[in-house]
Amino acid sequence: MDTDIIDLDAFKQEQLKLHSLMDDDPAKAIEEARLLPSEIRVKGIFYTCLKAGVLIDAGSSAKNKQAIEEGIALFRKLVAESPEEAGFHYNLANGLLVLADLQPYAGSTWYLETAPIRSEARSHLEKAISSKDNAPVISKAFANLGNALIRSRRWVEAYDAYTSALECDRSNAIASTGAAKILLRCADRGIGNRRILLSVAARHLKAANVHPGRIAELAGKLAQDELTPLLQMQLPESDPPDLTGASDYEKFVARHRLALSPTIEGLDCSLKRWDSLRFDSITESVGKSGVPPLFAMLNVMKSDFLAARYLAYQALTCEFPDSGFYTDTLDYAVYGIMPSLLSLAQRACIDVLDKIAAATTEYFAIPGNVKVVYFWSRWFDNPREGPPFVWHSSLRPHIDKGNTAIVALADISFDIDKGGFLVRKKAFRHSSTHRFTVLHDEGCNPSRESAQIEHSEVHEFKDQLIESLQLARAAILYFVEMVSIAEKNQPARSGKVGTLTVPSHHYIRGED
Repeated sequence: MDTDIIDLDAFKQEQLKLHSLMDDDPAKAIEEARLLPSEIRVKGIFYTCLKAGVLIDAGSSAKNKQAIEEGIALFRKLVAESPEEAGFHYNLANGLLVLADLQPYAGSTWYLETAPIRSEARSHLEKAISSKDNAPVISKAFANLGNALIRSRRWVEAYDAYTSALECDRSNAIASTGAAKILLRCADRGIGNRRILLSVAARHLKAANVHPGRIAELAGKLAQDELTPLLQMQLPESDPPDLTGASDYEKFVARHRLALSPTIEGLDCSLKRWDSLRFDSITESVGKSGVPPLFAMLNVMKSDFLAARYLAYQALTCEFPDSGFYTDTLDYAVYGIMPSLLSLAQRACIDVLDKIAAATTEYFAIPGNVKVVYFWSRWFDNPREGPPFVWHSSLRPHIDKGNTAIVALADISFDIDKGGFLVRKKAFRHSSTHRFTVLHDEGCNPSRESAQIEHSEVHEFKDQLIESLQLARAAILYFVEMVSIAEKNQPARSGKVGTLTVPSHHYIRGED
């Protein structure tokens, strides 16, 4: 039988029937899907893909783990056969996320038990986004990445993902409503400028209401029903912050959402020091003198990030007088100050993560050798043994009390480790620190291979740098949130309480 010759109308009818069944009778849809043939091509569409998608979606509705696993297995096979096909990565990721969600939530251990499968799902979404054949799915993949990050309490990164989805498709109402929910959460918790947050959230909901049918189209009728109350909210609208008089640097920061400010969207350039993120307060036992070291640590982390951000801006937008003489390696490599500034900025971004681990050690008084504290392992008691991992005994009580920012930071560590979707950023940091990173402006084919050199196309490295800046910014925001939650969870103190006001560094130096 010629597998390329098949009744296309019959296939479409089967597709419509199964999609209808998924809403009305998911168990029946699973039965019907299992009867579908596999490996039969229909103008580039596989029955296998239809079968796998129905098994996952209907399996999710019916809480049928076996059906979901069958669908995942089929998509794994399709990915193995066609690794460049964005749609296969996208659907495999969705299946993995559904499987993780099906595991009953049993407190903070859920995050660790499902961590490998959720990290793999995010990796497949990244592959769908970066695939050359990604136009039909890129916005949906970004939106689903946002949904996946929200599950991990990584709300800052989720907002970036939703925004990227909307840059690709303004009609993606899942991304619009997802972004609005994050802004409303910040407003409810007093994180940032409430007026700006509500105004931007209103604009997102207004955009979603322009395309009322898109939610059902993208996520099903149930999602449409669940989001209807949100879409009907009446929020105050106001003009966005005026950037007409902003410098090119300020516009760069606003465009990529790189301000170290509690207000994650919108840059108030009327402020002299708009990178205003700081601790509200830190409580310590009586008898300790001086300012808590955590204030110095946050100052250094902010300084390092702001230096990396400005270096990146300069390297991406400016030309430099370069007195260096370089030998051409005949492989379209780029040498000089610009690529080195890009590498320095990238390295500084990822170095911030280890500083966060060190500051966490200080704040929670985690025992052990402070000289060997690393971001990837700080959160666990058995980092070299897992998975499954175990929360560090010094952090577990805080996580159980609802410190979701610790969960967010720990979850990042899975993605920068081997196989995670952020591992490329860590690899560039290691190569530029311990070996060599060489950038190419045309292709990426070195004259001669060397294990000591990591090669990358310039445009890819620039994209990675912007994402690394966003990652470092998110991690610093989570760190400050972690301290804020821990401070609020501290038991009320009896007896005398003293207060030490920590002044502005700029006031003390006579700068303000």
